[in-house]
Amino acid sequence: MSAADTGRVLDAWRALRGDDAGNAALATVVHVQGSAYRRPGARMLIRPDGTRVGSISGGCLDGDVVRKAWWATANDRPALRVYDTTSDDDAVWEFGLGCDGVVQVLLERVAWPETRATLAFLDARRADRRRGAIATVVASDDENAARIGDRLLVEESGRCSGALAGAWVAEPVATAAWSALADGTGHLLHLDGCDVFVEAVRPPTALLVLGAGHDALPLVAAAKRLGWQVTVADGRAAHARRERFPEADRVLLLDRADPLAEIALDDDTAVVLMTHDYAQDASLLQALVPRRPRYLGLLGAARRAERLLADAGLDADALPFLHAPIGLDIGAETPEEIALAIAAEIRAALAGRAGGALRLRGTPIHDAVAERGAPLVAHAPARVAAACALSSHA
Repeated sequence: MSAADTGRVLDAWRALRGDDAGNAALATVVHVQGSAYRRPGARMLIRPDGTRVGSISGGCLDGDVVRKAWWATANDRPALRVYDTTSDDDAVWEFGLGCDGVVQVLLERVAWPETRATLAFLDARRADRRRGAIATVVASDDENAARIGDRLLVEESGRCSGALAGAWVAEPVATAAWSALADGTGHLLHLDGCDVFVEAVRPPTALLVLGAGHDALPLVAAAKRLGWQVTVADGRAAHARRERFPEADRVLLLDRADPLAEIALDDDTAVVLMTHDYAQDASLLQALVPRRPRYLGLLGAARRAERLLADAGLDADALPFLHAPIGLDIGAETPEEIALAIAAEIRAALAGRAGGALRLRGTPIHDAVAERGAPLVAHAPARVAAACALSSHA
């Protein structure tokens, strides 16, 4: 699930009050086969008035889910709804379908204890910037053993909670969850008697912008729209002011003696060095390289970057995380266009992509969702042809 969607859904959940908190619903994509716009883990919060936050598709699948979420969960239990757009039925093509995919969506009420615990778990991982994993039963042929919507919540510290913690499936599910937490990927786990959606939970991308000049403003704005956590820092008090960057999560005045003293870098942090001050860039570069961030972008011309590296005694070939000059080659000229090029390169680098044109990729946009074990057949839900359009994004 994207950081932007996660943040919006969690913020909307926290804002629910009174009857709204009791009657809101949550929709989660738990499995995808073939082409679909959103991937497993995408969530949408549905308020009692029918308004929604987040999305689970590219269009009116969301609308169908909104219309049926309360009806589907009227028996006070989560429900799995399966949308199959691979049919040749005229009714499917009449509504512009043809993305040729099957999407499984779990529906539940946010007032239910297991759902509240899951949202609180996601919110905690956002706050503490620690990884985790969520394992959710999405199909079962014996609800006395494992019920749809039961979960195991696994924290990086080793703590496990949720209804599955004491169930018979706890051991294989915990093993799968730990695997997802370690490698950052999820899958659908087929066990003898139930299917479990195993989801890796990662904190949102953290962006550290070193340099609080005018051109940092559109970069901060773009990053916040993407749901990233943004820190702006500068060694100049006239620049590092909160009123200049109201959207940023933090604005810091750097200590010249120890510029990174108040800054933590983790595996989900990208750093952009754009002070426009050669001496300050040189000092920060010396402090950053030993920390080896996932992404370090250096604003400025190639010759300037070469000089900075030479003065610091650094070899660019030994710094695979360094991007200098920064940004994708999109012909950017204005600060806003440059911000777009930088944000796009960061996203590509963190995703392990080259950042080229999709039409030249030659392989599917998304990797197929992994499945482990033999599928549960006995009580698999009937597929329904969705009378709505799913964008063919993969």
